Amino acid sequence: MLNEDFLGRIAIVCIMTVLAVLSAIPLFVYFHQNASVYSLAMVNQVLATVLSALQVFLTVGRLPPKGTAQGIEPRVTSVAGTFLIIVAMFVTPALESEAAQMVALCLIFIGMVGSVFCLYWLGRSFSIMATARQLVTSGPYSIVRHPLYICEATFILGMILSHLSVLMVALGAVQFLVQYRRARNEEGILRQTFPEYEEYARRVPMLLPRFRHSEVSAPSQ
Repeated sequence: MLNEDFLGRIAIVCIMTVLAVLSAIPLFVYFHQNASVYSLAMVNQVLATVLSALQVFLTVGRLPPKGTAQGIEPRVTSVAGTFLIIVAMFVTPALESEAAQMVALCLIFIGMVGSVFCLYWLGRSFSIMATARQLVTSGPYSIVRHPLYICEATFILGMILSHLSVLMVALGAVQFLVQYRRARNEEGILRQTFPEYEEYARRVPMLLPRFRHSEVSAPSQ
């Protein structure tokens, strides 16, 4: 019988492959319209394709799970946290303000570049569901415990601004709450699986970097 992790892997690979293709299609439109190859919109479209393709690659080669959060809530939260803002983008119209779109594109660019970097660093430990595969504590994960979610939050802010409306703000707020709950679910299973996670959590903040000011000793008299 196929296990849950294998079925989840197949589902994620299929969905992310479709998203990668959908992200790549507009690139042909940009070229067809002779748009500038340096336009920020096109760069973001390339990044979206790379991000989806990277998730496919990492899902195919990911490590076997050592622990998985139980129950339906962690699974629903993980799926909603991954795809809610994408659905919201299709049900709300984009603003026509050029200035707002430029700021939004910059936020989206920063969020996606950071997400690609965090995914690359996470490597074969990547998982959409709350699953413990390998504890990663270096690189961006030495600054905060959930750097990928910080990058995704920046991307979401850009999407909210790009499609600004009461509905989009409401869906964005739900997205942030779901992502926070998702992070808590992940921490729960990581604590159960890796005894060293407790010390890591004491040393590294969850979401906001901790800036320490170096102490300067007073000169001797």
